[in-house]
Order: sequence, then C-alpha cells, then structure tokens
Amino acid sequence: MNTKWRKLNNPPVVAAVFQIKYEKGSIKLDDFLKYDQIIRKSLKLRTDTLQSTLTVPKSTTLGVGKVDVKGIQETRNTGFTYFSSNQKKKLTITEEDITFVSEEEYNGWDAFKADFLRYIETFTPSLESVTIQRTSIRFVNQFTLSSFDDPSEYFNTVISSNTEDSIPYPLIKYGYSLTLDVAEGVYSIINHNVNNVTDKFVCIFDIDVLDKNNLIFDLPSINEVLERLRTIKNKIFFNNITDKTLSLCD
Repeated sequence: MNTKWRKLNNPPVVAAVFQIKYEKGSIKLDDFLKYDQIIRKSLKLRTDTLQSTLTVPKSTTLGVGKVDVKGIQETRNTGFTYFSSNQKKKLTITEEDITFVSEEEYNGWDAFKADFLRYIETFTPSLESVTIQRTSIRFVNQFTLSSFDDPSEYFNTVISSNTEDSIPYPLIKYGYSLTLDVAEGVYSIINHNVNNVTDKFVCIFDIDVLDKNNLIFDLPSINEVLERLRTIKNKIFFNNITDKTLSLCD
C-alpha cells in the first residue's frame, strides 16, 4: 500500500529531475532520432551536442601564436536536448543516459511522473532489451526565510555550535552535504545551502535519491523503482523540516 503523504498547497519544488542510466554503447544514439517528430509535439525545440577531435601527424610541431596545422577533423553527435517553448521542460538524451528536468510549477508527483514515463514509453522499442544501470530522482526545494538565527527552528538536521555565542558575526551563508546509505545499492545525496539575499534568507534543500541496482528495461519495473525512490525522498524531506518550515508550504 502506498504511503499517504501530506499534500502541500504551495510545494517548494523549483526543479524536479528523473534520470535512467545505461551502459554506453548499449544503444545507438541515432536510434532515438526515429522518435524525433513524436517528441517535438510537446518539446518543440532541439539542440545537438557535438564533439570534435583533430588528429595531426606526429611530426607536427605546435608553438605559441597562430600555427598552420593540417590534420583530420572528426565531429560526431554525443547527445541532443529537447526543450519546451518556455524552456522550463528539458529532455536530454546522451550515449549513456536519459534525463528529464522540469522547472515548471510543480503540480504533484503523479503529473510529473506521467510526463517522464510518456517520453520513456515512446522509446520502448529501442530500450526494451537494455539494462538500466541506475535510476534516480532529484528534487530541488527552495524556501524563503525571514531570518536564520537558529537553523533548528526550520530544519531537524543542522550544523550547530555547542555554545550560544561561538560565532559573533552575522551569518550570510550556510551549507553542508550528506550522503546516506539507504539500502543495498540505494543511496541519497543531500545538499543544503542558505544564502542571505538582501533582507531575507533563501534556502535550497536539494534531495537526490539513486538506485544503482541493474534492471532490464520494462515500464512497470521503472515505475516501481520510481515509487520506491519517491518514498525515500519524501521521508527525507518531511523528517528534516520543522512545522515552522512546513507552514511556508500551506
């Protein structure tokens, strides 16, 4: 049974990311171009990433300044990125991963997951025999705080001092990074940063949850992993913010 999570009226999510990673070379990049017109129905813009190499004879001498060099240049496509018209949705396909990023207003997990799975389902004919080496989600949350004199007022996991007046100067930046060993092959990376911006503090609570257990590509299996990662992400989120911070999301 799925856990019933508290629904937030004003979710603090400013960026949400899904990614699947596979062995480089297990699928030809050009195979994805078969689906170009389908993807462009919703993500109309595309840019290609090109990589160039220049091979010159061993006898070539390079010096400072302008040098006339003769050689063989090879340019190849190493990936492409599709964008929505407002550039707030992005689907990047490379030789070893597919990444979906949304910076649009967050309308809940179900809508976000459905968006990603819709693109992945399009690629099924090319991915169905591919081994997925890592599946991950990442949620970047942002809170705006009026003060940050006491971090424990807002967060349950903090860096603190054992004496009240150990640092006698105003705080302008605060941050730390955690890596959590969640389960066999599953871990989470948390980055927490606070910056003083004029008369307020902007806090970034960045949660990345990754499963590096191999699985043969299959939509139900991908969906199952995503639901597990979401549960982990939500436990980290709700267990690490106080009621005072949660009230900012109502």
